[in-house]
Amino acid sequence: MASLTPQPMSPRPTYEEVLRLRAASAKQSAEKMAAAPAAAAPANAPQPPPQPPHPPPPAAASAPAPSPPAVAPAPVAAPAKPVAEPAFTDAEVEVLRTPLAPSEWCGSELHERALAYMRSRRDAAVLADPSLAPTVEMASDLRLWRFLVATAFKGGDAASMYVEALRWRKRNGTDATRADLRAANPSFFTARATSLEMPLLNEQDAAVFAARPRTFFTKSAGGGGELLLDRAGNLLFIEVPASADAAAVCALGADAFLAAELRTQELLQLVLDELSTRQDRLVLMFRVLDLAGVSLTPNPFRSSDVKKGEGMVKSAGKEVRDAYPTTTYKNCLINAPAASIAGPIVAALVPKRSRDKTMLLGKDYAGELHSFVAPSSLPKKLGGELDNGNQWKKDAARCLAPPLRAAASPARRWLAKLVAKSVARPCHLSRRALAAGFMLFTLFGLLSVRRNSRSVRECRECIV
Repeated sequence: MASLTPQPMSPRPTYEEVLRLRAASAKQSAEKMAAAPAAAAPANAPQPPPQPPHPPPPAAASAPAPSPPAVAPAPVAAPAKPVAEPAFTDAEVEVLRTPLAPSEWCGSELHERALAYMRSRRDAAVLADPSLAPTVEMASDLRLWRFLVATAFKGGDAASMYVEALRWRKRNGTDATRADLRAANPSFFTARATSLEMPLLNEQDAAVFAARPRTFFTKSAGGGGELLLDRAGNLLFIEVPASADAAAVCALGADAFLAAELRTQELLQLVLDELSTRQDRLVLMFRVLDLAGVSLTPNPFRSSDVKKGEGMVKSAGKEVRDAYPTTTYKNCLINAPAASIAGPIVAALVPKRSRDKTMLLGKDYAGELHSFVAPSSLPKKLGGELDNGNQWKKDAARCLAPPLRAAASPARRWLAKLVAKSVARPCHLSRRALAAGFMLFTLFGLLSVRRNSRSVRECRECIV
């Protein structure tokens, strides 16, 4: 497993320190203006009697260091002149895409131009609506940079996307969720531990993970969750889309399922922020999607609960897509279908901005996968050393209704007999039998060419 040893970083002013300096500067200017009339007063003007000096307050005995504030304070001074939206050439965009340690961004004119505009738009939004004041993580340059990368460094689009994300967090109470997650995992967020004390906050979260299993931690000896990392230090995230139990998702209820999904996404983003700070780079996720059991044709016999659960999963994916941009390092799709249909599968599964990050592997994926992730961080099912968890305990297609070809086998046999009889004795067939045969033939033809399956659409929501 990749090491989480902290790397040395040069000190950089935080968001709240910048705001504090702005407020101090404004206060000094106000004091100078107030002192100007007093300086112009005549020399013989009566002076107030001197006041005795106040004794200094007693020193606090070994007071503990204050913890980082939950929400960055809103600007109190008048904002500076608005920063013009930067326009970068193609060559400059390539430079910005080249990895650079966040501690060195302040020394890069291109990086500073992009971030200065984002900070200006952030501060203006908070001045207009103080309730949008971001958390320390959301206000950081690291988080602003993710929005810039997601929009190909188009400052206006990135800033609008960021401000909308602030509004989204306000509507969903995400800042309170952030506080709960940090309070439940103090060792990781304040003491640089390598594991989470409580990756799942409550029984509701555990129920969602049972209905839609995913792996980004393994149970540690102390009862918490040891994070899984790839060889480069990115967070490892494993999912088997076909193992999701859509009916169980439906039974949880739309509100409960969405709340648990939002908690998971916020936790993942907080972990990425923390790892980025420790490693002094933009840490992302290495996603492994096992496509075993994924159907290319929708099952027309699935229940209404399954359909509703599928819709809930899709809706949750749309909720978080723009609120947490630039989180993916690689999408490793294993047990993928044959190369002849690889193109349509990738187009259906992966958002456009992430297609260049996609690795499409068949059943012989172990060598390529292990070059990115050590076996010590992988489940046994993927050639690793860890327990498989809930994702492979049952058949990969347990959430689906019986496969279409199995359910349709009697109909196929009947259709075959009908064709044989029509060849042997065509005059003995009734019009009703001929019509039924034609309808079944048409149905099977349509189902055989349709590619936009439920499982494919669900897989797409797994990738942000």
